[in-house]
This record gives sequence, C-alpha cells and structure tokens, in this order.
Amino acid sequence: MTRLIIVRHAESVYNCENRIQGHCDSKLTPKGVAQARRLARRVKNFKIDKIYSSDLGRAYTTTMEMNKFLKAPITRDPLLREIYLGDWEGMTAEDVDQLYDNGYQKWLKKPSAARIPKCEKLGHFRRRVTTRLDQIARQNRGNNLLVVTHGGVIMALLSEWLMADFDNLLLNLQVDNTSLTWIDHTQKRVRLHAINDTGHLGPKEKRDTVFFGNPQYP
Repeated sequence: MTRLIIVRHAESVYNCENRIQGHCDSKLTPKGVAQARRLARRVKNFKIDKIYSSDLGRAYTTTMEMNKFLKAPITRDPLLREIYLGDWEGMTAEDVDQLYDNGYQKWLKKPSAARIPKCEKLGHFRRRVTTRLDQIARQNRGNNLLVVTHGGVIMALLSEWLMADFDNLLLNLQVDNTSLTWIDHTQKRVRLHAINDTGHLGPKEKRDTVFFGNPQYP
C-alpha cells in the first residue's frame, strides 16, 4: 500500500485577483506562505518519506515552505502541472468574457465544452495526471508520500477514482488552497479517505471536509 496526501498549492497572487493560471505563474501571498507552514506542521505527524511536486512555481514554493519542517527528498515533476489553458492564461474572468464572447460564463455552465484557443485537451490532461500518479504510487509501495499540485489536477484524479463527471466535480466541489485529499493506493484499488480537509487553517478559513469511513490521521 502507498499512502498519498495530495495537496493543492497555497494561495497565490493570481488566486486573489481571480486570474486564470494554468501553466503561467504568480507568487504566493503572505497568507499563502502561512497556509503552507501550517499544513507542514500538521502532516509532519505522517512521517513523510518523499515529496512529489508540480514544477510550477506556486506549487514548488509551497513544497519548499513545507519542507522546512518535513525535511523529505523532493521530486519536481512537470507531469503534475495544472491543465494548460492556452490564450486565457493570465486573464481575469472579466477579460475572458469581454474578449471571447462571454467565454467564462459559458465555461461556468459546462467547462469541457468551452472553446479555449490552444488549450490542452481535457482527455490528454486527465490521462497525464492519472497515469503519472498511478506510476508514483506503484514505485513507492509502503511509503507515505506528499503530492503538491493544483486544483484541476485533484479534480481530474477524483473524477477517475469516483467514476464521476469531471464537469460536475469542477463546478460543484470545493478544493481550497492547501486542502488535503488523502488516499491509500493498493494494487487492486484506491481507497479515498478525505477530500478538501482544511482543519490546519483554523476556524476562519476552515471549509467542510468530505470524509469516507473513519480516518485516523493528524
């Protein structure tokens, strides 16, 4: 069995500005740095053996902040990147609506049907991240791993594991900055224990967590 603690990166400047990130990047906010440090103190109790991080700056900076406490070996992996969102990257929702015929409003109704110039195909994105995470789990049997990645990546993984519609998850499931999704990966199955756990952030920022079974973890 491989235990994977999958984390969305900490709050970035573009998150605060409601800008579309994809493969482009922005720095963590001071609040984001604090989020990463709080989560590190919590997952330290897991005795993390290795860390796999998206190579994009907002995820890797989150990883480095956490590793000040965890002191685990890090693999920086481009296959754990967010979906590439083409010409929309760096724009606000208002920019997209103005320049692409209310494109963002159309995306809010059915993301997979949105026409985004130069965007990575959804099927390719889902195969990229699900295949890579399965490889990571199989290569690290018996270890506890921390995987630092992006909201879209976590949605794609959950869509695969839950056999759920990607559009419905993307529009209706919250995955907050530094939220924790915990799975146990065996040769036969993926057992999902928690989604969007933000207990480390305190009462002002804490969101609802979806638990499966009776998880025993910090």
